[in-house]
Amino acid sequence: MNWKNILLSGSITGGFIGSLMCLNLLSGVTGIGFKVAMLSFLVVILIPAFTVKRIFPKVTGDDVSLKHLIPISFLTFILPVFGAAGGAPNSDLDTLVTLVLISTIGGLFWSLPFAGWNFYKNSRKN
Repeated sequence: MNWKNILLSGSITGGFIGSLMCLNLLSGVTGIGFKVAMLSFLVVILIPAFTVKRIFPKVTGDDVSLKHLIPISFLTFILPVFGAAGGAPNSDLDTLVTLVLISTIGGLFWSLPFAGWNFYKNSRKN
């Protein structure tokens, strides 16, 4: 896999996490109870990873590993998304767009170690 595609897939995963988290916030499902909130958070984390894994090869022709996508999803959700969603002042459109942008940047950031390792490993082969 190309290191650029790892960065792209991480960004797409992060943006998808932010979009699902916005839907989660707008629906109010997290206010129902602890178990429902945890289940909805798990869905927000795992659905983007499996969706990108399935769709990304059809678009780019390059397969991406779940060993990359699942840690990127968990780390993106925990640090930038959960903190920003918890501290969000409201559910206005600009707040939700900011949440999606933060999660996209978070996905890009957390994919950097995987892309760096891939770049290093491929440069040693040549």
